[in-house]
Amino acid sequence: MLHYRGAHLLRPGLVGIVVMVCVILIGLQSQKFMAWGTTVRYQALFGEAAGLAVGDDVIVSGVRVGTVQKVVLHNGDALVVFSVNSTIRLGADSSAHIKTSSLLGKRDLTVVSAGTGRMRSLDTIPASRTSSPYSLTDAVGDLSTKTSAIDIDSLNRSLDMLSSTLNQIAPQVGPAFDGLTQLSKTINSRNESLRQLLTGAGTVTSVLAQRSEQVNTLILNANALVDVLAQRRQEIVDLLANTSAVAKQLSGLVADNEAALGPTLDRLNSIAAMLEKNRDNIGKAIPGYAKVALTQGEAVSGGRFYNAYVANLIDGQDIQPFIDRAFGVNPPAQFPLPHPEPPR
Repeated sequence: MLHYRGAHLLRPGLVGIVVMVCVILIGLQSQKFMAWGTTVRYQALFGEAAGLAVGDDVIVSGVRVGTVQKVVLHNGDALVVFSVNSTIRLGADSSAHIKTSSLLGKRDLTVVSAGTGRMRSLDTIPASRTSSPYSLTDAVGDLSTKTSAIDIDSLNRSLDMLSSTLNQIAPQVGPAFDGLTQLSKTINSRNESLRQLLTGAGTVTSVLAQRSEQVNTLILNANALVDVLAQRRQEIVDLLANTSAVAKQLSGLVADNEAALGPTLDRLNSIAAMLEKNRDNIGKAIPGYAKVALTQGEAVSGGRFYNAYVANLIDGQDIQPFIDRAFGVNPPAQFPLPHPEPPR
């Protein structure tokens, strides 16, 4: 038998009411709750919204992957919050672009994934990587504004001036067009030659492309050669500068010591003249020395003894008695020998 429990039913009743309300809300907003669990939200800053509205499609690689959730003003820019399927990976350098998807002006948000990293939830794409289209309505409005600002009288005067100018140059326009016609015919007649020329240019380009590595090496070597030549040129410039400085120092030294160097140079000149004179005397003495050397050679070539005759070393009359005594000559000669009397 059931008994009434009173206040004990209050708590289960409140829990049941809350559960029923949650079930009703989930049933009414099932798509939104599912989107929260299966999508990731990102943000993008645009210079202008360009007609983009909540609910517009988000396109990645031509496929619809999400929707625009919110478009608000943020520090003078349009902040767009959009959701993307959680299975879609967006790179850290992704960009966003508002584009027109229909002739009626419907917009969509196209996201281009880029970068090696990955965007996290609620990361913002900066304005430097976003772009907005130019609205046709804005273009027509700008055209109307610019057109209304035109001075009609000035425009009429300009057109009249243009018309009169064309009338004045009309005689020259015909020959000009005739010349253009002749030029066109000439180019048309040289069509085959031009084709061959372009073919040859293509061949040259392909050869250069094949030899690009060698050309690059040649250019690098030329750069190295130019650097070496520049260094050598600088060294030569420095050498010339130093030579000029030395020349100036020597000029100053000569100017300062001119009085002392003059007599020294005179003495050097006299010494050089004396040496030159002695050189001539030595040159004359060499032939006579050759005869003496020949005689001495004959004297020593006979064996271990040396025979030499020195004329007029000692007077013969004084040395003859000693020679007779040494060799046992009898009778010995008188000492000194009588000198012969000179003939009369």
